[in-house]
Amino acid sequence: MTSTSPLPYSAEPPRQVLRAIPGGKTGDDALAMLLDLFRRDLDPCDLRNRDVAYIKVVSRLLYAVGVRYFRAECEGVENLPTSGQFIAVGNHSGAPLLPDVAVLGAWWALEMGLDHPSYLMVHDFPFRIPVLGNFLSKIGAMPASRENAERVLQSGARILCFPGGELDCLRSFRDRNRVLLYGRTGFVKLAYKYGVPIVPFVNIGGHEVYCTLFSSQRLARWTGLARFARVKTVPVNLGLPWGLWVTGFIPYLPLPSKLVYKVGEPIELEHAPELADDPDAVQRAYDRVTGVMQDMMDDLAGRRRFPVIG
Repeated sequence: MTSTSPLPYSAEPPRQVLRAIPGGKTGDDALAMLLDLFRRDLDPCDLRNRDVAYIKVVSRLLYAVGVRYFRAECEGVENLPTSGQFIAVGNHSGAPLLPDVAVLGAWWALEMGLDHPSYLMVHDFPFRIPVLGNFLSKIGAMPASRENAERVLQSGARILCFPGGELDCLRSFRDRNRVLLYGRTGFVKLAYKYGVPIVPFVNIGGHEVYCTLFSSQRLARWTGLARFARVKTVPVNLGLPWGLWVTGFIPYLPLPSKLVYKVGEPIELEHAPELADDPDAVQRAYDRVTGVMQDMMDDLAGRRRFPVIG
């Protein structure tokens, strides 16, 4: 795929997406899949929850939205390893709908295929919400933790993660083109311990679907969200349809901001588990990865003419 080309695969109209469900009639199977989310609570840490049928349906639907509404494009697809394990590390934008993650996840499933499992590391709060937690488990998401990440790597699967977490996806609009992982180095330690490469990627446009005027860790403490939802910051946002609102948990209408992704070359760290406990080695590798990511982001930002428009 050439640089700045539309994401691969022709987007299917949403009414045709349900035909992707293997082996059955559209209406009956779709209803069965939906009802299955209500039947029992899944263990969010169980790798066996990942359901290829769900992933096929959801990814095609989200892919259609990504191409048609967000005009999504991707550069550097050739840098993705075609075999073996790796840890893909990216920036995080546009909470709570996370359109950048939704579109990326859909493209990931279509581009990388489903034969080699990949798992998305997600903040643990959504897994506490009935039905939503089951849905996330079905599409291959897991609560982000060192234990779960190790479980994924030990199974032979790949990891897709956003180390900046809620601090990154709730950052202010003025920081939209900054890579802010907030010193979270867990992915580096895992790469050293398991000898897997780190694949850096960035997205621009995901933080232009609304405007975060500012984000406050003090507000998170005052509102009790730091304790209740385990989020370290609360944003004050400007966007549709609410106008001005506080917190990053209210659904909103995202602006049709053009999303552009860029995948960098894999960063190989030596397979040296002892370095996972060496703060200097970990910091050097962290700085190397974030430096590459910021360079990629600067490149995309330098070519972006206007917010939202692209």
